[in-house]
Amino acid sequence: MALNLHKTYLRTLVLALLMGVLAVASINRAVNPYGLFAKDLMQGADRPETFTHLRLVKAAQVRHQRPQSLILGSSRAETGLDPKHPGWQAKPVYNLGLSNASLYEIKRYFQHACALGQVRQVLLLLDFAAFLPGAQPAPDFDEGRLAALPNGAPNLTWNGKDIISALFTWDALQGSFATLIGREGEKRYLPDGSRDAFAEDARVLAKGGAVRAFAAYERRWLSSIKLTSADVVLGEAELQHFRDMLHLARALKIDLRLAIAPMHVRYQEIQRMLGLDPHYESWKRSLVSLLKQEAVGKDDPFPLYDFGVYSEETADPIPVKGLARYYYEASHFNKALGNRLLDIALAQKDPLQSKRPGTFGHPLTEKSLDEHLGAVQATREKWAKSHAQELAVLEAAMPQGTKANRR
Repeated sequence: MALNLHKTYLRTLVLALLMGVLAVASINRAVNPYGLFAKDLMQGADRPETFTHLRLVKAAQVRHQRPQSLILGSSRAETGLDPKHPGWQAKPVYNLGLSNASLYEIKRYFQHACALGQVRQVLLLLDFAAFLPGAQPAPDFDEGRLAALPNGAPNLTWNGKDIISALFTWDALQGSFATLIGREGEKRYLPDGSRDAFAEDARVLAKGGAVRAFAAYERRWLSSIKLTSADVVLGEAELQHFRDMLHLARALKIDLRLAIAPMHVRYQEIQRMLGLDPHYESWKRSLVSLLKQEAVGKDDPFPLYDFGVYSEETADPIPVKGLARYYYEASHFNKALGNRLLDIALAQKDPLQSKRPGTFGHPLTEKSLDEHLGAVQATREKWAKSHAQELAVLEAAMPQGTKANRR
């Protein structure tokens, strides 16, 4: 009798556990908190878990949407560049920018998109820091979920980890409940992969506006500084990842445009005070050289536009209250400035042929490089003279031992 009761108890327990697992899987499939499945069973639900599972979500969305145009880069690209800009010639457009992305991750997601569909146009936003050695993929990066292997060959193996994660885990169930109750995520994303501009505006305003956002970002940056000017060298692995992207774009006849990110002048000044300005210029020279080398015996080099200058746009004033016109803080720009960048970078006919070197979005070529970099420095000196008080405040905040590194 006791044995039968024991067996009945075990069967009931197993059945209850099975029903619980199936219930969790059913809820997670219906809500689809990570967008892993192509068809939503609950239409119109926002996904507050996108930011916490960004690389999973974006890999899945590329599979579903099969974009013909891509935005590549870091959080600056996903925040400031708009897939809805009218300059895109091939649609759909997807913003495949990834927060804190290494160049390796950017390359791998580019390979992923190319393996899944016919990518025809790409805008790659370039960050100097991404070319420094030592960057590691984010904890949520997983090679197995990508449609291409690192060597570019198709990935024919099935990766079941994402299915398990999206259906059967407590983390996914929490994400489903967060989605159902409409909880605001740390960052809000649109279906096209870009960050929601209204949500970004609201987030900065809730924290005290642009003046506090700039100050908070600069404090975090300065408190985390570890390298000195003497430590800076472009990483060989990172340069190879960049070459790999150029070769892939050429092989697939992709219209690739490259843009140096438009950092606010305060960011550029901190970079200069750290002694990194010569390395920043050297990086620009390396980009031009690499583009020329890649194009030998082929068509013209892929176009490269320099938005990392001192201009009306990058010298955007910081208001005492509210939002700045173009920047959330010194590192991230909004879609208003992003649209100005795309106006230039996506133009069918280059509107800057007659513009002076040193200007916002000037096309960098071997012929124009020296004159352009000289003009940027001249513009910087002019700006510094009229902002001496602001520079003094930045100087006072700099870590000890940086003055010796400056030129």
